[in-house]
Amino acid sequence: MNEKIIIGKKATRKNIFTNFIAFTFYGLIGGIGTSGILKFLTKFNNGICAILGVLAFFITMFIVVPLAAITDYIEVNKTSIINYSFHGYLQMLSETCSLIAGKKTAPTCQICLEKINSVEISYEPFLMLWAQKGYKIKLQFNLNDSSSIVIYPSGHNNIKNNDYEKMFILLENKYIPIIDKHNLRPILKTNPNNLNNYIESLKKDTY
Repeated sequence: MNEKIIIGKKATRKNIFTNFIAFTFYGLIGGIGTSGILKFLTKFNNGICAILGVLAFFITMFIVVPLAAITDYIEVNKTSIINYSFHGYLQMLSETCSLIAGKKTAPTCQICLEKINSVEISYEPFLMLWAQKGYKIKLQFNLNDSSSIVIYPSGHNNIKNNDYEKMFILLENKYIPIIDKHNLRPILKTNPNNLNNYIESLKKDTY
């Protein structure tokens, strides 16, 4: 087994350019729409409207691409767990620019496996679009000094790829126990829909 596991989606320069191409249509809508509105509502000449339309295109892309390309992720290797998280649009934009410039991403925190006493798997609810309820995985790393670090992995694609189980096996091979009070681990080897349905059934059983 490859002893380097990514939980989440690691952005790369290639990924950023792919998203730029994918969202070009939305940028064109923003640019052409802005130019058309300015022509209709102002007395600006066609040249100025075109320049402002181009500016609107790039502003749209600078908003959309970082939001699509940059997400939190965890990297697990033979010696440590490295967490990369980005809070808010400005950090996502900064990370986008850094990757384009070829700079290395700075981790949010790094935990040596030797310092981990145990890992607890649980979940927390959160609100998605249109006020729909979803659930995110919570990983609590209990350290030898009695402190703990909580990480919320981004997205559920890792369930499809079996990445969670690969990480748990790697940790167990380092003699780090996995505490799973809700028996989530088998569900994390199936698909995202099963996770939501399973947690809902857990909540019903507690009533």
